[in-house]
Amino acid sequence: MRKLITTSIVLISSLINAQINLIPDSNFGNNSTVDLGSDVTAFLSYHFLNDKIMVQNYDLVDPDLTYSRVTMLNNNGSVDGSFGTGGSFLFPKNYNANEDADFVYHLTSSHLFMFSGRKYLYNGTLDQTYGTNGQSLSYHPSEIYRKVLPDGKLIIRTINNFYQYTQSGNLDTTFGTNGSLASNNLLTNYGYPTFDYHQEFVPLFSDNSVLEYDGNYSHFRKMNYTTGYYDTNFGVNGDAQFSTGTSGTIMKFRVLNDNSFINYLFDNNTNFLTKTLSTGMLDNSFGNNGRIDLPSNISATNLLYNQDFAVVNDNNYIIPVFDDNYPKKMYLANFNNNGLSTINSQNLLDTGITTAMVNPDDKVFISVKDGYLYLFVNPRFIKRYLISENTLNTRENINKTDEISFNNPFRDELHFKTTEKIKFTEIYDEAGQLVLKNSGQKDNNTSTLPKGIYIIKITKENGQIISKKAIKN
Repeated sequence: MRKLITTSIVLISSLINAQINLIPDSNFGNNSTVDLGSDVTAFLSYHFLNDKIMVQNYDLVDPDLTYSRVTMLNNNGSVDGSFGTGGSFLFPKNYNANEDADFVYHLTSSHLFMFSGRKYLYNGTLDQTYGTNGQSLSYHPSEIYRKVLPDGKLIIRTINNFYQYTQSGNLDTTFGTNGSLASNNLLTNYGYPTFDYHQEFVPLFSDNSVLEYDGNYSHFRKMNYTTGYYDTNFGVNGDAQFSTGTSGTIMKFRVLNDNSFINYLFDNNTNFLTKTLSTGMLDNSFGNNGRIDLPSNISATNLLYNQDFAVVNDNNYIIPVFDDNYPKKMYLANFNNNGLSTINSQNLLDTGITTAMVNPDDKVFISVKDGYLYLFVNPRFIKRYLISENTLNTRENINKTDEISFNNPFRDELHFKTTEKIKFTEIYDEAGQLVLKNSGQKDNNTSTLPKGIYIIKITKENGQIISKKAIKN
């Protein structure tokens, strides 16, 4: 009699030697890829909201690139026709005398917020109730970044000050002195606010603070936006440790669930990863003496590294890379806390994408959302993968309320043993095709599924998503 193995899916665990599997999602766009069309080029921003994806690109209808276009996509990659006119709308690309580009910095279920201070409705018109006729006077010439707080208010950081605006777009005079607050930390200007800096370089942190990285002076600080002071107990005298040497420039960093963060650095033609603990101190147990050097050659392929990376399950760090041929082939490389790992049992995963970009280091954006990995590839392509993880060995610290288990292999019924409320279950085959979807059920009839390997994707009522590979016998 064959023994059935019970698979437990644990949200709170320390995973070791876990292999990532990425399956092109054939339900997204045309066989996992969306082409936004020849009328747009270059990703200016992207945002996720519930099951929608908003992208912003330059519009090519005007050869002078006077406008940018925002497009709303449904979860399957189709255009949301209820948004704008047929799924998109235009607005002026620049917004001041310096011709700074206007980016979408925040998205709600009904509005888009722009760096220019404009607030657009989903039909493409300005919200006349916001500021003055849809325009907030929130533009500051020396602005470094802006963030929307959990209460809906807006903070704007300049070189020397913080400003706070109400939800209606007016200066919040209850904040600091008539709406402004001086800071004890000089933050140098990046030139103009591109969405990279706002999304990755200044994430909201704990204790009414944001993480500020200033590459010009190598400061990495935890700044309290209610007092204007940085935390001198963070790191060493207020500066987080992020490099094992005396130099190194952070290209991107990602905050993990425990408030530690992974840093992706460049120094002397070398790319490497480090980990900073939530205290601001360097994690010397990470990699080899606190760092993972990214190899210039993997599987006999010379590599160029992209300047963005994604974190999967807090312990896998996926980076888009390119070969040195022309046109260039794009791959994905995976690293864990010990160094180079694999994707689909391969050292390099061929994405099937070839690009004529001469210098592709900053032309691809990668993001993880709701159990999917997204690639935004200039000039206009989006590719999506389903994520699953094969755990070869675990050291578990199990919270029983967060556990979902099922028999693996399974047969004609897939039963989840859990006290958690399940919103819906999706089952995908090896090709990434959705073959079964049920809502709120712990018992799933799988009798119609042929024997084979599947990805079980479970969405809980609290929004958490768990994916696991399983076998049907």
